[in-house]
Amino acid sequence: MTAPDAGLCDSCTFAGRQRSARGAEFLRCGLSDRDPAYRRYPPLPVLRCSGHRPIEPARRPGPAGPGQEPTE
Repeated sequence: MTAPDAGLCDSCTFAGRQRSARGAEFLRCGLSDRDPAYRRYPPLPVLRCSGHRPIEPARRPGPAGPGQEPTE
């Protein structure tokens, strides 16, 4: 089963996925640790967020793996 679309969180530096002991997966906003204006577990998909910071392309996991460029 694939994760549902999380909107902006899918490409955000501050987003992190957490799995419960029962296997449920949650998306957690790291900005909530230092700014109460951001919800720890925002309702998805997030379509607007003033704290969104895109993941750098070299850090974004893809088909070639994290930190690797795909080969042709």
